[in-house]
Amino acid sequence: MTLTKRDIARAVHEAEPGISIAEAVTLVDLIFGVLKHRLALGEKVMITNFGTFEIGARAPRRGINPATGERMIIAPHRTVTFRPSPAFQDRIDG
Repeated sequence: MTLTKRDIARAVHEAEPGISIAEAVTLVDLIFGVLKHRLALGEKVMITNFGTFEIGARAPRRGINPATGERMIIAPHRTVTFRPSPAFQDRIDG
């Protein structure tokens, strides 16, 4: 099963019925917008009991185009990494 932003908004609404689904969708969009903005600035985002999101740099490397078999150089780029908190990792393992 895939969890979507709409599913998260629905869960917020169910946990707090005073918030309409439309308000919950707006709230979830705002939260993810802040996370994306801070990550784009290169900041680390730490969420207690959940984990840490960081931007990492990927060096250029050799690769092979799977469609053609042609060797190529994959350009350097930035990527988001996630490290779960110890509490979250314990829950996953538990």
